Amino acid sequence: MSDQRSRRVRRPAAEIVRELRNLRAKPLRIDDENETWVNGYEKPATPDLPVTSRDQLELLRLSRHRIGMLLVRPAFEQAVTGCFVRVNVSGQGELPDHRIAEVLGICELDFGYKVEQIPTNVALRLRYEDLEMQHEINDVSNLAFTQEEFELWRDNCVNQAISPPTTHTLTRKKVELYNALQLEAKPLSLIQRSFSFALRPPEKVGIMERHGAAYPWQLSHPLPFVSQPPPENPARGKTDTVAEEEDPGAAAPLLPKSEPN
Repeated sequence: MSDQRSRRVRRPAAEIVRELRNLRAKPLRIDDENETWVNGYEKPATPDLPVTSRDQLELLRLSRHRIGMLLVRPAFEQAVTGCFVRVNVSGQGELPDHRIAEVLGICELDFGYKVEQIPTNVALRLRYEDLEMQHEINDVSNLAFTQEEFELWRDNCVNQAISPPTTHTLTRKKVELYNALQLEAKPLSLIQRSFSFALRPPEKVGIMERHGAAYPWQLSHPLPFVSQPPPENPARGKTDTVAEEEDPGAAAPLLPKSEPN
């Protein structure tokens, strides 16, 4: 009797293998609304749509602090390429003017500088408007994109026929950035030992200029203190003046006496 029950329950091996081959990996979901399979049919893939809002582009933005964290990771170039930054395009001594720029890659400079106490000679290759420029990492702002900057960037994409990033690109870059940050960072001592180029001396500017801002007025520094000689006695000076006024001939030079002919 038990043998008959086991024969009824046992399934053919070929049928089990066929079902295992047809199985597909399904993501673990909490609710049933996001299941990839509905009534035995697979849901269509999510459409790959271009980014249309500032909040979506913010997910691809890298701040100067985040770039400094990625700078010591081995996958730095792969992680930052394809992301966006808010870069200051003004020259030294000018009011800051920021643009939304896409990171096309990295390059090396002939000199070195420090990014949050990390020595490097790496610069970013950025694209904004109709230009492709090299910028130091210190030119990148830590602040978020403004709506005006986003609209300017979107109009430029239309004028230059540049395809904006898509939702699939956004998802892929988020995974790449997460994986890059999980890698073990290079020790700072190792970076300093392998530093083979000269560091540029730090610029002596105010704290606002170092963070991408500028003073709306020129600071007037006080003149340096110069020690003055002690003043003369006023009573003595007054007496000498009165004596000179009363006897003007006293200070006159003496003339030699003429000898009689």
